[in-house]
Amino acid sequence: MSEPSISVLVPSLNAEEFIGTAIRSALNQRVPPLEVLVQDGGSHDGTLAAVEEIRDPRISVVSEPDGGQSDALNRALRRARGDWVVWLNADDLLADDAFETAAPLAREDVDLVYGDYGYVDERGEVIREFAVAETLDRRRLLTEGCELFSGAALFRRSLFERFGGLDTGLRMAMDYDLYLRIAPHVRAVHCPSILAYLRRHGRSATTEISWRLVREDARVRRRHGGYSGRDAPRILLYDAKRVLDVSSLPLRKAVRRRLG
Repeated sequence: MSEPSISVLVPSLNAEEFIGTAIRSALNQRVPPLEVLVQDGGSHDGTLAAVEEIRDPRISVVSEPDGGQSDALNRALRRARGDWVVWLNADDLLADDAFETAAPLAREDVDLVYGDYGYVDERGEVIREFAVAETLDRRRLLTEGCELFSGAALFRRSLFERFGGLDTGLRMAMDYDLYLRIAPHVRAVHCPSILAYLRRHGRSATTEISWRLVREDARVRRRHGGYSGRDAPRILLYDAKRVLDVSSLPLRKAVRRRLG
């Protein structure tokens, strides 16, 4: 079977510390990507210089003002030429064998290949690993939230032609909205291997649960009818747990500082 053609989309803004590592994790795959498309929002640090240092013809950079991460990804999607796209944030990284492991599952009758993932710290040391659900189930997404990591997924590019791009009104839950939109209509295959790592650090938008994420998740669930069906009580209980998590975050941080 021929190898899939993969476009790696890297949205960035003032990401000089980690973007080189992120891009190299894509370029060094044993099943190589067709291209790495950096969509920069107008960084004023050394981000563009860090990308230029890599000097690989597969890298294409556009730096221009945008409306946030969703808008940046939509712009990169319009530039993509590969049959498959991977969304890699500028501070995250792909597992060394991600494309080699996922490629056999990227068949003609498949729209999405998604895998397990892990957390790494600022030094790239693995903190924790997660195994995700074996099926992309809309009901599970509504009642248990978005457990998938977008960096550990290969999307067929035609999905975005069929269902539209990412919602530019969302800053943190755009992937959750996308999964809920496509889940009932696509053939998704789980790859039971770690495909990518999400980096947890002080400047990461996803380091800790936030009120903004809680609100956006609830907005997305409401959009997809989550609060009007039979699962509404389960969803409300899930929301209550999230509110408790974010409310107790300052106390948990203080305890960690005292203990560590």
